[in-house]
Amino acid sequence: MKKIQLISALAIATSIIACGGGESSGTDNVETSDSTRVYYSNMEQVTLFDFGVDANIQLPKEDIGPRKIENSATESITIAVNDKFGIEINPFGLTVSEKKEELDGNLVYTIEYIEETADKIIYKKSITDNEEIKAEHPFFLTKNIGGELYSVQSLPNVFSKKAIDKMILSAESLAAINPS
Repeated sequence: MKKIQLISALAIATSIIACGGGESSGTDNVETSDSTRVYYSNMEQVTLFDFGVDANIQLPKEDIGPRKIENSATESITIAVNDKFGIEINPFGLTVSEKKEELDGNLVYTIEYIEETADKIIYKKSITDNEEIKAEHPFFLTKNIGGELYSVQSLPNVFSKKAIDKMILSAESLAAINPS
């Protein structure tokens, strides 16, 4: 059964690349390698090949707002959908420990780690002694794509918890088009 699913996934990926459309019709759920289902409701798979990354990612469908994907001057890819979704994908990314070191060295913000794993952190970022400015709840995670380390993080905006959860789900879906 797993061989059929793998062959089907490869056939779909090949079709996407062959058609050159960059997007599939999307699926509402995907079975992961540990046999759990991840639900991507209102999302669709998008290839990032045209932006220099041989990978796919699940992104919100454009019916909630226009999707803007672009390369930055620093070779990262920024993805925004309306004002409710914003992530940045960085090639040659930092590791989680390097990101934590960077955050801990910041003298302006107070950082409180909410969730931490070997490849992901979710944290609260607030300005010390200033309650007028809303705290942010950014995330940072790493993905290995074709032997290269990529980091994915939320854009520096104040997003709702629901939006952050959707961005994390999207970021975790980042995977090589042709895994080897």
